[in-house]
Amino acid sequence: MNFPIKTILSAVMLFGTIAVAQDAPQIVNRPIGEPAFTVPAHSAKQFKFVVPPGARAVSLEGHFAATGGLRNSIEVWVMNDDQFVNWTNQHPLRVIYNSQKVTQGTVKVILPTDGGTYHVVFNNEFSMLTPKAVETSLVLKYAQ
Repeated sequence: MNFPIKTILSAVMLFGTIAVAQDAPQIVNRPIGEPAFTVPAHSAKQFKFVVPPGARAVSLEGHFAATGGLRNSIEVWVMNDDQFVNWTNQHPLRVIYNSQKVTQGTVKVILPTDGGTYHVVFNNEFSMLTPKAVETSLVLKYAQ
């Protein structure tokens, strides 16, 4: 049997493309939290999320904005599960991300690839009277 060279090349390119597609990692983009919520005065709101074992190129990315009170301030923290437990028990801690008091900000945090439980905390504990309305678009991104 004689096949034209063009047919043979097309078949090789097709099988090569299929092999590459099977090896390509799947990219996951998972929203974290709610797009809009209120954090009462002298309070905080947290959203828990899990990075699965074996995930690669893990990051938490997005934007947040707060309104309410004289300065429209909110603090945003990203912490692992151990840090979160220590924070809830009022122990001093270092967090993975700390926005400080701001009106809005952009989050881009690289997270470890060994999996684990994490928390995003929107802190308004410093405000004695004013609740904060928060809008956010945080996404957990990773390859698997």
